[in-house]
Amino acid sequence: MVAKRRNFCVQVSASQLATITGLFPNSALKKDLSSQQVAFSQQLNQAQVTVKAGDTLSQIAADHNLTTEQLVKVNHITNPDLIYPGQVINLSSSQASTPVQANQSQASTVTTVANATTSPANPTVPSLASQAEEEARAWIAAHESSGSYTAKNGKYYGKYQLDLAYLKGDLSPANQEKTANNYVHNRYGSWVKAKEHWLSHNWY
Repeated sequence: MVAKRRNFCVQVSASQLATITGLFPNSALKKDLSSQQVAFSQQLNQAQVTVKAGDTLSQIAADHNLTTEQLVKVNHITNPDLIYPGQVINLSSSQASTPVQANQSQASTVTTVANATTSPANPTVPSLASQAEEEARAWIAAHESSGSYTAKNGKYYGKYQLDLAYLKGDLSPANQEKTANNYVHNRYGSWVKAKEHWLSHNWY
């Protein structure tokens, strides 16, 4: 059986509010505090229900978009079919549980994203082999042309003094780098070995 009327348990410290508003005679402040009192009262109304004769736990749950199991858990009720007039049924804990979990999940996500954003990327450490290759390449370029892409000596041209036939009319720095790499790796296997040959024969 469902009760036609239901009382709500509201506890508001009116005396404390009166004391505060007395200390601050400004009417706007009083109005603001009064609005807060009303809002607080409404929150309390939604947080608790006082059982009236004829109430059932299942109906109280349905009226507040909750389940009987939630109310049983929140209020530690051993027998959901047995509640008493005047008994206070708490609603707030069950209502607050889901938002809290959602906020914790969001905070965890934000923390994870923040960590992923602020964590410095691991710098790529070049291997000793690649360092030796670059040093050998730079050494050959310095000895062949002082590093100039436009240096010319007869049929040899550019930074690595390549045969013009190898460049096939494209004298751009990009093509010089590409052609020099192909030439060195096809003939010597590496810039380090090309440098060794240069040191022995004064050319590569």
